[in-house]
Amino acid sequence: WKTELCHNFEDYGSCRRGSKCFFAHGQAELQPRVRHPRYQTQLCRTYWSGDFCYHGVRCHFIH
Repeated sequence: WKTELCHNFEDYGSCRRGSKCFFAHGQAELQPRVRHPRYQTQLCRTYWSGDFCYHGVRCHFIH
């Protein structure tokens, strides 16, 4: 269920959360991300209207 790498583990080689961390500690723990079939099939109204989208890379719409 860990679909993103832990930044602390990547940068420093360790993480104080250990096994309780929500992020993967290395490629071996990384799982493929399963997306909804309609994921990023429509434009983000906020982004394309010229405003700042607070979701950034996690936005479900196209930037």
